[in-house]
Amino acid sequence: MAKLRCQRAGAVAAVGGIVWIGWAAALSATGQTATSLPIIAGTIVSALGVVAGHYAIEDFYGARMKRPGTVGAWAGGLGGLVFAAGQLVRLLSGGGEAIIAVGVLVLVSGSLLVAVGLVRTRIQPPWLGVVLGLGTIAFLGFEVQPATATAYGLAWVALGQDLYRFDPPDGRFGDADGDYGWLG
Repeated sequence: MAKLRCQRAGAVAAVGGIVWIGWAAALSATGQTATSLPIIAGTIVSALGVVAGHYAIEDFYGARMKRPGTVGAWAGGLGGLVFAAGQLVRLLSGGGEAIIAVGVLVLVSGSLLVAVGLVRTRIQPPWLGVVLGLGTIAFLGFEVQPATATAYGLAWVALGQDLYRFDPPDGRFGDADGDYGWLG
């Protein structure tokens, strides 16, 4: 992946995280349901931003992440697309709960695997993987308290900005066996 494409995907992921924080905070502050038009639109935009983040992680760190991170990036991207599609169905017809549920399960599974991969391979500071893992687990409490979803958005803001700013000293993205970002 070209560095510019990765930076763009990282920026989109960070903006997706900001929008994710916005709709979660709005739901929490106003007590609205997740069926209002602006909330659903924000959810779709933020889910597509998270998909871009998974895409950037897979393309930027791909070979170095190995399993489980690579599998998680693919699963998270697919889950984010299904989640966004379910939200679009909800927006257009008022249904889509089953699609959303499947999307959330795959998105959460993929995000947890990416978090494990980030911590395990130490491509980035391990705290980014820990934040993503904790944010993903907190997102599961969304039905109880919508504000818990903000932690997931914060994780994507941190990951997106890190993907955007990362600049390997030799101009390459590193070998599959070495060059683990911040450790070198």
